[in-house]
Amino acid sequence: MKILNFALAGFLLTSSMAFSFDRKATLGSFDGFVERMGASTREMGRGNTGSADTSSMPGAYWNPAILGFRQNISYTLNADKRDLDRLGGALGIEGSVGKRMGVGFAALYRGDLDFEVINDDDQTEGTATPYFTMLYLGFSYRATRNDALGLSLSMGYDNLDVSEYYDDIEMVDGYQSPVVLSFGWLRQWNRNWSSSVVIRNLSFSKNLSAKWTRNPSTDNSIPSSEGVRPKVLQIGLGYRSEILGKPVYAWMEALDYQVADTLLAFDPDLHVWTGRVGFECDIIPNGTVRVGMDGFDYSLGLGYKFNVRIGKKKYPFDVNYALEYESEAGLWNPLSFGVRGSI
Repeated sequence: MKILNFALAGFLLTSSMAFSFDRKATLGSFDGFVERMGASTREMGRGNTGSADTSSMPGAYWNPAILGFRQNISYTLNADKRDLDRLGGALGIEGSVGKRMGVGFAALYRGDLDFEVINDDDQTEGTATPYFTMLYLGFSYRATRNDALGLSLSMGYDNLDVSEYYDDIEMVDGYQSPVVLSFGWLRQWNRNWSSSVVIRNLSFSKNLSAKWTRNPSTDNSIPSSEGVRPKVLQIGLGYRSEILGKPVYAWMEALDYQVADTLLAFDPDLHVWTGRVGFECDIIPNGTVRVGMDGFDYSLGLGYKFNVRIGKKKYPFDVNYALEYESEAGLWNPLSFGVRGSI
């Protein structure tokens, strides 16, 4: 009954927030879309929920506090093929430092394979392969047996790959963002419940806003533009139980994007809210099925755990698959695979 109540609450939260998320297009003018697409296949299969799960990887992205629960050196490698000739992927490596601290690195990638470059006469000049990356370095301290606090530093790099088509302009393809801060907290209340709070995209500049200027040409022949990563408040909740003897997990997250260059804005028109909910069940030994909802994006995931023995040691790892449908855009993301393990 508890898991059903959690499911109903998750559905209502996601639905109500998704209806108010018609302003989601507003975020299209802001940097940060790379991280909003998610970082790993396992979490994508359950609606991109990962901040309240101590097993989520890479922790430096999902919630740096997760790193405080690491005991071994862990790794994750993910790749996905999306509609419109787009590729994505993520790499994460993390481990413990002493008994109470953890550290981790993560790299996220998004790229286009066949992006048409069109001139002022609507003629196709050729194709470009722009790509976007985000790098994260996270640190965590486990304050108590059940609580951990974390901090991550992140930096973005964009490459538009179009300068070769503008011979008369000293155009710059690559842009690097300043360092951005994220803070996280995670508490494992008991064997059933966990919760998390993550504050993303703060900076050392005015109003703690992650904002900078892009100069697309060295001779200033093209007007400069602003890069912004909106402040985000992310609250997560996790629940673990059993149904008919099968382990069942439920995850729910609420996110608030503040699309304003102020320290704290109370005007609802300057905020965009969305919700995420995900469920997973170990239907067979070592085999997991997942379903999720991220706003109006639906996902299905599968996972299987392996143990490889080399000598006297066992090296556990799991392989995951996810299928995602972006209903508002009508796009399928049919191929997402990930491998996770520990040494």
